[in-house]
Amino acid sequence: MGIKIVPGHKVGRDGGSFQEVELSPTTQQILKTFDRFCTIRDNEQAPPTSKPSRHWHQIFRTPDSTE
Repeated sequence: MGIKIVPGHKVGRDGGSFQEVELSPTTQQILKTFDRFCTIRDNEQAPPTSKPSRHWHQIFRTPDSTE
């Protein structure tokens, strides 16, 4: 299961593809997904969501470099 982050949060080494979601305030489970996606590079901040109460959920993690 991918990570869930708030807008403006740095992802560290967990860059990848993210989808905008709405989370349950009590259980942090995904209540609803939206057709809004973004790519966040390693050590970059997450972009704003379309509404303040939403989060980004990682659907694919970019593999680490082998160099």
